[in-house]
Amino acid sequence: MGLAVHTIDILLTRLLWPVPRVRLEAARALAELIKGGDRNAAERLLVWICQKKLESEVILGLNIIEAFNLGAYFAFNEVRNSVNAASHLSDWLMKANFAEADRLFRFRYAYAPPKRAELPEAVRRSFSAFNGVPQMFHSHLSHLEEQSGLPFCKRWQHEWEWLQAGEFRSQGNPSYFFQGNPEITGQLDFADRETYVSAYLRTLSFAASEWGLPHSIAEQHSRAALTLNRGLAEVAPVDRPGWSDGILLGERDPKSVASAIWAAASSSAAPGQMLAALRAVEVGETGYAVFEFDVVTGSAAALASPDEPDDCRWSYLANPARYEGGFYSSPDIGFKPKPRRLCGKAITLDVGRALVDLVPHVHLPSPHADQPRSEIACLESGIEMQAGGSPIAFWEHWYSDWEPACPRGAHNLVGYRTTVKRDCVEAFCERNSLKTAVWCSVKSGTQQYRYTEFRDRQEGFWIEI
Repeated sequence: MGLAVHTIDILLTRLLWPVPRVRLEAARALAELIKGGDRNAAERLLVWICQKKLESEVILGLNIIEAFNLGAYFAFNEVRNSVNAASHLSDWLMKANFAEADRLFRFRYAYAPPKRAELPEAVRRSFSAFNGVPQMFHSHLSHLEEQSGLPFCKRWQHEWEWLQAGEFRSQGNPSYFFQGNPEITGQLDFADRETYVSAYLRTLSFAASEWGLPHSIAEQHSRAALTLNRGLAEVAPVDRPGWSDGILLGERDPKSVASAIWAAASSSAAPGQMLAALRAVEVGETGYAVFEFDVVTGSAAALASPDEPDDCRWSYLANPARYEGGFYSSPDIGFKPKPRRLCGKAITLDVGRALVDLVPHVHLPSPHADQPRSEIACLESGIEMQAGGSPIAFWEHWYSDWEPACPRGAHNLVGYRTTVKRDCVEAFCERNSLKTAVWCSVKSGTQQYRYTEFRDRQEGFWIEI
C-alpha cells in the first residue's frame, strides 16, 4: 500500500518537466516514498519506465534506482522486464545495482535503418547539435569521430531524423521562462531534448553493432546521458541564510557589503571550523549581485599583490559516475609561493544532466594539496570531506529563488558555503611557510527596465578578516 496512484503519477509526470530542479525534486520525492516502503510508488515507477519508447526517458526512471541506491527495493526481473527501449546505459544502470544483471543481451538495442527517414525539409534542417542538447554530446561523438574516422555526428542526425519521423517533437520554446528578455538565461530540458539524447544512445548502439566500436567504450560514452549521480542527488538544499538576502549593491561600496557578508557567514561556522569558500547571489526586479569568496594560501609577499589568485586544480572523483569515495591520484601541485585558492571544484567525469547547474559549485579543499588520501561522503545536508575517517571539511548549498531563469551575469541561483577544520589549514600553512587571505570576486548588474540591457560590473579585491 502507499500514497494514492494519481498523486504518484503527478510526481512521475514531473520527471519530464522542462526545469531540471523540478525533475530532481520529483525524483527525490519518489525515492523517499520507495525507501519508506510505498509499494505503489515502486510499481508505478516500473509502469512509467515500461511505457517509455525513447531510450533517454527510460534512463530518467532507471537512474532513480541508481542515484538513490534503491536496488534492494526491486526484483531484478521486474526492472529488466520494464525496459522496452534498451541501451548501453540502461544495461549499465542495471548491472550497477543488480548482481543478476550480468547477462543482458545487446541485440535488444535499437537503431535506425540505412535509408533516410521521410521528413519535411524544414524539420530535417532544424537538427542542431548545439541548441538541442548540452554541447558535451557533440563533444563525445566528435572525439569518437576523430579517433575512428567514422561519421558519428552524421549518424547522430540520422538517428534523430528517424525518431522525429516516428514521433515529432518540436523545438522547445523558452519564452514562457525568459519572457522575451535576451538578458535572461537558464538550463531547461524541453521534450525535444530527449529525442536528441535517445538518438545519441542509438548512435552508440549502431557503432558497436556495425562499426566495431568496443561495447566498453560505447558504455563509457553512454554515461553522458545520466540524469543524476548517486550521492549528490541525495544532498538537499538547506534554507537560504538570512545574511544572503538584501545584498544588491545599489549605491553601496562593494568592499563594505562583501566584508559584512563574510563576517556574517563566518560567525555561524561551528567551533573549530573556518569558512573556506562562499557564494552568495541575489536577483531583484532590475538588478543582480553575485559575491564569491575564497580563502587563498601563499607567501606574505604574494598575498600583497592586487592580482587575482590562481584557481585550485579541479579534483576528479575516482568513481566516474558517483559522488562517493576517493579521488584520482595526482602529483603534488606545488602550492608555494604563488597565491592559490584553497578550495576547487570536485566533480565526477560523468555528470548527471539534472545536476549540471549544481556541480560547478561543489567546492572542497584540493586533495592534491595536503590530504592525498581524502574521501567524500554525501549526506542529506551536504558533502563531508574526510581524511583518515575524520571529517575535515563540509559543503552545503541553497537556492536564492525557485526561478529557473536568471540574468546571464549571475549564471545561476546556487549559493554555497564550504567550511574546513581550522587546525588542518593552520598546520598546512605552517609546514609550507604560507599565509592565508580572503579574495572576493563581485559581479553585479542593473537595468533601467526588465527588458533593457544590464549595465554589468565586475571587480575583485582582498577583504580584511
